[in-house]
Amino acid sequence: MRVQINHLVQDKIEEFYSISMALHPSLSLESVIAKKDRLYSALRSLSIYASIYPLARVIPAWIEAGYREMICEDFHFAFDIVDLDNGETIVYVYDAVHSLLNH
Repeated sequence: MRVQINHLVQDKIEEFYSISMALHPSLSLESVIAKKDRLYSALRSLSIYASIYPLARVIPAWIEAGYREMICEDFHFAFDIVDLDNGETIVYVYDAVHSLLNH
């Protein structure tokens, strides 16, 4: 299955790490790059393992939408397995929130 990530998810990741680096000068660019590499690698792995993740349990909008949830590097990702009109099945990542911002 192909994994498609909503551009807002990518924006949230970039914004979080940009702010984190500004607030924590000891957080190196190399560390941030490694963290983002692990995040995107985990998201790509949804192409194989999407069905093993549980339904979302914390964020009301995600629960109501019936999304599944994956947690990696303290980010929570909302996704679903979607059948497109052309017959292709994909994993679509709808949203993301960092654990520190999930209040």
